[in-house]
Amino acid sequence: MGAQLHILILSDRDWTHPQAGGTGTNLSSQVRRWIAWGHRVSLIACSYPGARRCERLGPLTLHRVGTRSTVYPQAIWRQWRGLVSDADVVLEVCNGVTFLTPVWCRTPRVTLIHHIHRDHYRVELPRSGRLAALALETLPLRLLYRRSQIETFSEATAGDIASHGIAPHRIEVIPLGIDADVLTPDPAARAPTPTLLYLGRLKRNKRIELLLDVLAAHPEAVLEIAGDGDHRDTLISEIRGRALESRVRLHGFVSEQRKRELYRQAWVHVTASSSEGWGLTTVEAAACGTPTVALRVGGLAESIKHARTGFLASDLTEFSGYVAALLGDLQLRRARGRQAREHAAAFDWDETARRTLGLLDAELRRSQPERPPAAGLMLPITPSTSAGAVVS
Repeated sequence: MGAQLHILILSDRDWTHPQAGGTGTNLSSQVRRWIAWGHRVSLIACSYPGARRCERLGPLTLHRVGTRSTVYPQAIWRQWRGLVSDADVVLEVCNGVTFLTPVWCRTPRVTLIHHIHRDHYRVELPRSGRLAALALETLPLRLLYRRSQIETFSEATAGDIASHGIAPHRIEVIPLGIDADVLTPDPAARAPTPTLLYLGRLKRNKRIELLLDVLAAHPEAVLEIAGDGDHRDTLISEIRGRALESRVRLHGFVSEQRKRELYRQAWVHVTASSSEGWGLTTVEAAACGTPTVALRVGGLAESIKHARTGFLASDLTEFSGYVAALLGDLQLRRARGRQAREHAAAFDWDETARRTLGLLDAELRRSQPERPPAAGLMLPITPSTSAGAVVS
């Protein structure tokens, strides 16, 4: 059977947050499996309008404190005071800001870093971004996390983390998974009109305006945008300024079912983000047989196989050329779609959840070597329907 753990997650947001993004998908997918394998999970994240302060769903407890800006000090203070007093191990999720766990947390822990946000800060905060990155991410990593066990999603991000003075042997690369039984192709669902899809948060660093420029160069195409964020109003103004209202559809936050429909309908999935640790949507699109065109940044060079599952561009001109090639050539689009599906088949949430659990278990057993290995590490167990409902 193995040992049953109580896992505490510290994160800026949980998967119910309107701007959960890839962070939410990653956490919910892994937590669902940990619960199915017999573990308990508690999570401390920020609140949002309409959210309950505390939700207890069987083996899962969600605590929500503060806002996106204040969740870090509030979570530190509440947990230091014993909000979750019996956790066996902690997973700290670092999204550009750390929870400073080496200073105050005495529970065995692993730090999950999506990607280094230095460039993200400079885009989002043109005047103060350099200082914010230094204070909130760079200095904490350099000064406090050198002896921490780090998890990340790509070799590119692992290199960025190592540049902060963290030894490579302390960094474990665990790619994200997909729900291959849900994300499947449906050729009959392809839109009759050339359709581009962007799916993700609406943030300045996602550079969706560049996608509008590409759309303007392809008057036969439409652009579907699914997701929400604080850049929405600016984006609407940019759409109007380019007179693209009739060719851009803003869907806002979408359900998992609607997301699958959009992947299946799209001819090409596109992203122009300035930084990505992995690019979960590129692999999800691939599973639905939809190739991606992206700028060559961060982990996208690993989630996309250039000229096989999509194309990686060095600039906007090249980006637009790749989009034109895919929109204009059905055979090329189908070939890239087939190879994209084959590539996506290598990624599985069971494997991601098991490897993350293995890191957490190893940190716990470092201080308690007599403990048996955690349940779920050895057996290929499929999450149950009831466990999935806990985190839906």
